[in-house]
Amino acid sequence: MRRYYSVSAKKFIDKDGQEVVKYYPNAVSAGHFSSEDMARDIAEATSLSEPDVVGALKAFSIVLKNRLKLGYNIKLDGIGTFSLSVTGEACNSEKECKPNKVKVGKISFRAESKLRKEMVGIKFFKTIKKRNRR
Repeated sequence: MRRYYSVSAKKFIDKDGQEVVKYYPNAVSAGHFSSEDMARDIAEATSLSEPDVVGALKAFSIVLKNRLKLGYNIKLDGIGTFSLSVTGEACNSEKECKPNKVKVGKISFRAESKLRKEMVGIKFFKTIKKRNRR
């Protein structure tokens, strides 16, 4: 399997106050893979029809949302776990930390170790930068 990356420069000030430029790799997306694309691939790999898979993915989306709201973490075997994080204002005491100061931070996904291990060995290739044409 082949994955592409690009390189970007980031400027930092080192401990001596000197500006230093470091270069870091960035993942390059091959594009978006929609629910319909996923449904087509799953239908081809199973005895399910594409509309059945689309319906199941929509139902999964609804159940995921509702269960996260109820406080559950959703673990998908072989894939990983979705969870909800919270954020809020800093408080001077535990008593001050009231519900109106708590907000949804983000929805996190932690890949299962088996899935992460299956990503080891991917060959990376540097993308060729496209020149701007005027």
